[in-house]
Amino acid sequence: MGSIADDGALLVAERALAEDVPFGSYAYISTRVLDQYVELLSTIAESSPGARALLDSTATADGELQRSVLGDPLVRRTIEDGIGLYQLGHDAIDEQSLDAVLAAADKHARDSHSPLLAETAGCVSISSASHHGYVWTATEDNMATRRFTTQCLGRIPVLRIEQPTDETLGCIVEGAKNLDILLPELGRSASAHTFMVVVANAVGDLEYESLTVPGLPGVIFLSPTVLTSPVRAAEVIFHESMHLKLMDIDYAEHLFAPGFRPLLSPMVSPPWQGDDKKQPWPLDRILTAMHVYTGLAVFFGRFELMGSRSGVTGHSEYPVDPLMKYQSATERARYLLDISQDHLDVFSAAGHSFIKWIAEIHKILDVHGADKP
Repeated sequence: MGSIADDGALLVAERALAEDVPFGSYAYISTRVLDQYVELLSTIAESSPGARALLDSTATADGELQRSVLGDPLVRRTIEDGIGLYQLGHDAIDEQSLDAVLAAADKHARDSHSPLLAETAGCVSISSASHHGYVWTATEDNMATRRFTTQCLGRIPVLRIEQPTDETLGCIVEGAKNLDILLPELGRSASAHTFMVVVANAVGDLEYESLTVPGLPGVIFLSPTVLTSPVRAAEVIFHESMHLKLMDIDYAEHLFAPGFRPLLSPMVSPPWQGDDKKQPWPLDRILTAMHVYTGLAVFFGRFELMGSRSGVTGHSEYPVDPLMKYQSATERARYLLDISQDHLDVFSAAGHSFIKWIAEIHKILDVHGADKP
């Protein structure tokens, strides 16, 4: 016998993860993040004409355009590198490159009301919906595309960025549609944090299916090996988008105590890791995985209950029992929740509230569980 929450409980949990303030609502989280980038931009505007121009143009833009322009991963990375350059003396970017990127972002905001990367790289929109981002195609070669590629491969040199095939693009598009069908509220909320989907193969012996990278907000990397069916694509897009959402939550709310460093964190090896792949996790990874597995529990619970009635493309092609995946996700999330509660000294007051919030969501799923054969 297995246990799964009923559809009403899944809906309540989905709405909490998608709409609650301060940890669920995309509108709230993105506004908080945007405000911080505007503040950082105003700081470097004292030294960079490009930053000053971008600050002025976004100040008069509506909220959606502001989010689009300042939510561009290259712009976010450049603003942060500018703070490092002018405030801390770091050399991640030089003044000329900083000014060129931000001036280009300003030009696209003014002339075409569009984000820099989407235009300059000729990227493909996943759909016309505002919560969907782009697929990296890089059909153009220019300063912005080269810098974005450098930022990606500088952090993950074991990947090779690929030009997606028509089949791969179609799978991503259908996967995004499936996610909207399965999770009409949470799918949209999570996807809104993903600006760019990059298809990349591993180089050498690396085994990976999908990942996000600290320092590259709004970017997810997907292996072609997981883009084999629209349902599998929906799962990995959602999985990585929930990681990005947690990055933005942390950026907005500061979930960890001052001075927290992952390398100095208590380390925990989750019991589901195989002996040959055991890798201790710091508590920031524990927290983000707890958030992702909670979302995946709702994803697989909805998938199981909707079944063939869902209208999900490729439903019959999904190779794993959704009920088993639901149970695995809930068990892992609760294990990580227990670990987080055992190390509250590592987290800020906002972090304590976040952990309590996740615990309340699991109480909803527990109380409304129903036995399934």
